[in-house]
Amino acid sequence: MKNLFCSLFLALISLGLRAAISAEPGNVHVNFVKPENFTDFRIQGRQENVSAEIFRDQVSAYLSPLVAKRFPGDSLNLRFTDIDLAGRIDLSRPRQFTNTRIDRNVASPLRMYFDYTLTDPSGKILARGSKNLVDPDYLYRYIYYSSRARSATLFYEKATLYRWIDTLSVSEAKLSAAK
Repeated sequence: MKNLFCSLFLALISLGLRAAISAEPGNVHVNFVKPENFTDFRIQGRQENVSAEIFRDQVSAYLSPLVAKRFPGDSLNLRFTDIDLAGRIDLSRPRQFTNTRIDRNVASPLRMYFDYTLTDPSGKILARGSKNLVDPDYLYRYIYYSSRARSATLFYEKATLYRWIDTLSVSEAKLSAAK
């Protein structure tokens, strides 16, 4: 009976830890509008709904420290309407590499289209707008990162969003939202 209790207890603890680890950070929220219709949104060959979870978890965790630093106490909502991931799946590769993205000098640009809202803790909107991030130079822009870092899943997408947030200004965003 004691072993059964310990086994159940450990299973519940591991499920709780897994949920906590995969939970989206509180200051960055990522949502999608029909990811199945996105231009190129299959991460390592997975279906779009699974890719959406991976993208949400990785991007929100990556951006959370920057949002906390630049906008303490505030929350950023990103609502993606289309994504064209960096690189292309090379179908001519041997079978074991069918889900590997190949980045070449001739790769089409990384594209992310989204609406954003920055809110304070009381829910007041500090900034709002739409953004089309298109980066045809993503292969060269982040060359100073190690090759290991650049080969990480969604590296270019996360770095491009990080770069955008680093330039986001509440006053500029309010002006663009008013137009």
